[in-house]
Amino acid sequence: MANTEQVRVAFIGAGSLASRYHYPSVASFPDVELAATSDLIEEKARDASERFGIPRVYTDYRQMLDDADPQVVYVIMPPQHLFEPASTVLKQGRHLFVEKPPALTTLQAEMLAYFATEHGCLTAVGFQRRFVPALTALKARVEERGPVHAANVYFLKSARQNRTRHAAFYDGVVNPLACDGIHAVDNLRFLCGGEVETVSAQVRRRYVPGPCPNEFTALVSFSSGAVGIVQYSVITGRRIFRAELHGPDITAYVDADRDSSIVHDDGEPEGFESRSFGTAGGAPGDQPQHWLGFWHESRYFIDCVKAGTQPHNNLADAAKSMALVDQILAAGTM
Repeated sequence: MANTEQVRVAFIGAGSLASRYHYPSVASFPDVELAATSDLIEEKARDASERFGIPRVYTDYRQMLDDADPQVVYVIMPPQHLFEPASTVLKQGRHLFVEKPPALTTLQAEMLAYFATEHGCLTAVGFQRRFVPALTALKARVEERGPVHAANVYFLKSARQNRTRHAAFYDGVVNPLACDGIHAVDNLRFLCGGEVETVSAQVRRRYVPGPCPNEFTALVSFSSGAVGIVQYSVITGRRIFRAELHGPDITAYVDADRDSSIVHDDGEPEGFESRSFGTAGGAPGDQPQHWLGFWHESRYFIDCVKAGTQPHNNLADAAKSMALVDQILAAGTM
């Protein structure tokens, strides 16, 4: 595809996450034609159409695919509804972007990756924490000295929920680590590199009824030689997503929502306001999608489509993050 050509994109799903982050990111690209949108709730699709100048509105995504004939389809919906439209898109030979998690099970994710290979599709999964500009910038600073040999990723929340309610997502459809904490699990894999070798874990349920755990801590070693700790909990003091990465006498601390810093050779930390990195890669920098990685992950995906190259956050790689979730759950509940 010539670099000046527009990429024709359609959306399946027009809910709050899609409308807040994904639509505005994609709509800002001059080399993208937003051709159509579909949602079972017509009002949501029409709202997206009006806000982002999308000419065609549908409640039947199959009809939309036939009529609009998009090259790229964003499927943004809860994981229990994802497999059928995602597999349909891939079997039609269209490139696919899905939110995390990319499926309910590792097998489903592997099947989607298989369909993508069978039909020559490029795919991306919305692990936007890989693309946080503060993280990518400071990761590069660390790697100038050598490889990351250790990393810690913490995704902590205060649920502020009725403690009489169980912890499962979508009222029992999916484990919270697989649905939400997978952001941290994937980020650890991204920072450490290589393949998972060993996993030890503690998985616990505190303060709430039901069988579903709400606190997860794991120690993971990788074939790269790196070792990492990942912790996900919904019963802490406040929401924070923090990554620490360590190289030869250098350490970076990254919190995309607040401040980040880097320190080396036992010196004084060099501090940054994380949002200041939001203009990286040509992003406008003034909205959350710019400093939280949503804009950058979509820009990267569209560039990969134009170049015909498989993104690093593809479905096959995402299945490995889901498999690590499985390993953590198994190790922590033995």
